[in-house]
Amino acid sequence: MEGAADEGLVGLLGISNIAVDQLRALLCGARIRPTFVQNRCLVRASWDHEMHTLCQKESIIYQAFSLLSGNRQALLKPCVTEIAHHYNKTVPQIVFRLAFELGMLPLTGTTDVAHMRDSLDIFDFTLTNDEIETLLALRDPALT
Repeated sequence: MEGAADEGLVGLLGISNIAVDQLRALLCGARIRPTFVQNRCLVRASWDHEMHTLCQKESIIYQAFSLLSGNRQALLKPCVTEIAHHYNKTVPQIVFRLAFELGMLPLTGTTDVAHMRDSLDIFDFTLTNDEIETLLALRDPALT
C-alpha cells in the first residue's frame, strides 16, 4: 500500500479490524503511518478504549463502526433510553454523539440518506460528564 501511495494511486492509508499490539507493530515498521483505524466499537470491549486511546496518542483518526448493531442489548438498557428521552433524541443519536464527544468518527452502515441524516443529527446537544460515564459503564450489570 505504501508503494500505491507513492505512485499516487491512493490518497490516505488506513487499516481496519486491528488489535492494539498489531497497530503498535505497524507503527514501528511502516514508512507511511495509517491516517485511519476503523474498528468495531463494542460495549463488551469497553468501547475499544485501548485502541481509541492509542489512536489519539498517535494522531490517528479512530473510525468507530458497529456502534449500533454490535451493541444492541446494551443499548436497550433503561439508562440509555432515559438519556435519549431527556434530549428528545433517538438511542442511535445518543450513541453517535457519545462517539463524537470521545473524539471518534462514528460510522453508520445505513445506505438510506434520510436515515443517515436522522442518525447523525447530533450537533444540537452535548452529553454531560455523568451521562458519558453512564454510557461508558454500560458493561456494568447494575445499569440494567
